[in-house]
Amino acid sequence: MVDAGITDILIAYPIVGPDKAKRLAQIAERATIVVSLDSEEAAVSISEAVSRQGTKVGILVELDVGFHRCGLVNEDDAVRLAKKIAALPGLEFKGLMFFPGHFGVGPEQRIALRNEVNGFLDRTFEVFEREGVPLSIISGGSTPTAYESSLFHGVNETRPGTYIFNDRTTAGISAASLDDCALSVLVTVVSTSVPGRAIIDGGSKTFSSDRYQAEDGLGFGLIKEDQAAEIERLSEEHGHMNITRSARRYKVGERLSVIPNHVCTTVNMHDEIYGVRGERVEAVWRVEGRGKVR
Repeated sequence: MVDAGITDILIAYPIVGPDKAKRLAQIAERATIVVSLDSEEAAVSISEAVSRQGTKVGILVELDVGFHRCGLVNEDDAVRLAKKIAALPGLEFKGLMFFPGHFGVGPEQRIALRNEVNGFLDRTFEVFEREGVPLSIISGGSTPTAYESSLFHGVNETRPGTYIFNDRTTAGISAASLDDCALSVLVTVVSTSVPGRAIIDGGSKTFSSDRYQAEDGLGFGLIKEDQAAEIERLSEEHGHMNITRSARRYKVGERLSVIPNHVCTTVNMHDEIYGVRGERVEAVWRVEGRGKVR
């Protein structure tokens, strides 16, 4: 991202370990970097690295608002960590971050969940104000909650990601429509020899094995040309379609368009994305972030 000219970056993930912290400190020479974390250990590691490098990094303290992945669950713990961060060299405490990842539900259920999140946020703001710790950034949100980000108390930065393409799950929880899903995977039927089945040349190496997170939870993608058919199972290179409920007669060699369950992991499986308007390919984009896990 820095190589592409982006110079203000939030890494919404705790950077832990001396090698990663060193790389972070080097990147901070070229861009304004903010990192979210929820532990003193992560903060100390980053502080040591940026101090040696002569750079600085902004820090957000992450709150767990119900997804139970990362984040502090108590407002008093959050302000204590913020004070420790503010005292560490090379770090600048900026504010708070939360990720409402458990909001992958319908609109009515999200109202109740949002009330719980706002209650926690309000208690946290009160503690920070009482302790005299300023909050310049309140970073919250996700793709499912992007259109209602203003309903979260205090939020002045929102972080939708999947929305750039959308996917089957995003549509399934009413955060987008199927027409809003910009990315699909073009696959070929390679076998119809087993009765009631059709096999496509897209398996877990194409779509990943992420399950559908809405409705009945079945299937590994939506076939745009035949929603009665179900991609029932994936092997590495094979997509196993159940076509017993379909009126379509499948032929070897025909092409199908599949909206993936989870677009993020699907993109990471591919070297290139083709930009298509109608039947014409207008652009080819290289996926620069592919395989960058260390």
